[in-house]
Amino acid sequence: MWRMLLARVLVVIGALLAVVALVAGYIRYQALDNSAVEDTAGKLIADDAIRDQIAASLVDQLFSNVDIEAALNERLPEQQKGLAGPIAGAVRMGAEPVAERLLERPRIQELWVRSVTQAHRALINVLEGNTREGLETEGGNVVLNLRPLILQFGDRIAIIGNIGNRLPPDAGRITIMKSDQLETAQDATQLLKVLGLWLWVVPIVLWAIALWLARGRRRAIMRMIGWSAVVGGLLVLVVRRLAGSYVVDDLSPSESVKVAASHAWEILTSALRDGGLTLTFLGVVMLIAVWLVGSSRSGTATRRWLAPFIARWEIAFGAVLAIMLLLVWWGPVIQSRQWRAVIAGTIVLAIGVALLRRETQKEFPDAETADSTAAIRRLFGRG
Repeated sequence: MWRMLLARVLVVIGALLAVVALVAGYIRYQALDNSAVEDTAGKLIADDAIRDQIAASLVDQLFSNVDIEAALNERLPEQQKGLAGPIAGAVRMGAEPVAERLLERPRIQELWVRSVTQAHRALINVLEGNTREGLETEGGNVVLNLRPLILQFGDRIAIIGNIGNRLPPDAGRITIMKSDQLETAQDATQLLKVLGLWLWVVPIVLWAIALWLARGRRRAIMRMIGWSAVVGGLLVLVVRRLAGSYVVDDLSPSESVKVAASHAWEILTSALRDGGLTLTFLGVVMLIAVWLVGSSRSGTATRRWLAPFIARWEIAFGAVLAIMLLLVWWGPVIQSRQWRAVIAGTIVLAIGVALLRRETQKEFPDAETADSTAAIRRLFGRG
């Protein structure tokens, strides 16, 4: 009795730690990885709604830091200086479409990606203790420098003139992390790097111990593990959706900003969504495995039908390889494009097929290799 109780407790703890491991892994491999951030920055600037909001931000930065009316006063003849105000208003109204068209250009999008990745690289340097580059050049803060984009945009409005001298040095600099947050952020980063790398092993170990403890009732524990994985994966997806709704509603003063913020949230947390989907899928696979080896009429019938195929090792393990190659080619989630996850999934699936093959051969010892062709014909109604 105590063994089954302990096994169930270990399954629940393993499921909770699996959820924590997903979040830690997301932060490690998405938020703390330079190549992942570079890819994400490219996806952000490629989105129409987000690009339009960036264009609006460039316009706000330019017109809040440069006195357009004064610039026009300098350039207009004396008798036309009274037109500086109306012209400045007209320039302001037409500036946003100019910025939007500018951001559609690949060269400018590359400039955006470079600005984001440089800021992220400086942030990682600071978080990992390499503070010389990040802190000395930015006065103690890590910033996202959009000044090059503003200069490119300002040069498009030829009527302003000499934009580089008119724009203040701190224009377009967005603070990502202040120096007084450094120590806490560094500690959290080191912890998350360790958890993201190794915490996923703990649920597997706990579930393995639970299965070992539940001798004689392992199918029940396997079913519980499957349902726990499904619930854990769905929990990640639900929390992500609820958090996204809160963030978008809280940070979006207008409907247009809300659309862009929603798109940005989807892009920024896509890896976390993939993690939730992967955990849910693994749980479903476990439940299918439990059904397949069970004593139900449908499970027994399925094993009987599979017996001729499983008897041929090249078909059984060739199917495993084909499934994994299909997942890699399809790439429905980010885990299907990570070689560690692919290798681990292939090994686990191959072990499962080997166990099923052994049990099926014991149950149906008369299944012959030649029967596989007849089974295929029966499947398609030709036998």
